[in-house]
Amino acid sequence: MNAAAPLAERVRAAMRRTASGVTVLATDGPGGRSGVTISTLCSLSLEPPSVIACLHRDSRTIAPVVTNGVFSANILAEGQSDIAAVFAGLDPAYQNDRFAIGVWHVADSVPRLQGAVASFACRLAARHEFGTHVILIGEIYAVAATGRAPLIYADRVFQSLPAA
Repeated sequence: MNAAAPLAERVRAAMRRTASGVTVLATDGPGGRSGVTISTLCSLSLEPPSVIACLHRDSRTIAPVVTNGVFSANILAEGQSDIAAVFAGLDPAYQNDRFAIGVWHVADSVPRLQGAVASFACRLAARHEFGTHVILIGEIYAVAATGRAPLIYADRVFQSLPAA
């Protein structure tokens, strides 16, 4: 890492070396159907059960989430990197309908991805802006989980965990 590089570049390079899960945050309702791939989703509290999701402030998914008041957080499983790429806007073939990839169903008033490691249905509890991002706090009201292994993102590529 170049010590003379600006701090933001050095932070970005260091953060690339960390691994994170890959999540598609999705919503549907009066504000429209929308979804985006994120790498920042974490548990916030068990009382009440809640998560934090961070989206870039320019994400087109923020306004529909705020209007709809609900979203799902679908943690992708290994083998679902194509879905992650589509919802990250990296595949122009799906530009007009990102939900055309994967098997989606509406459960608990939100789009849920079949085969995800876990899928959380959340009510939007709070929204905070910080720097270039918007932090969404979702109060979980339903959850589904599978025994699948998670998709991991590290060093700018999708990866799988080694077998236990």
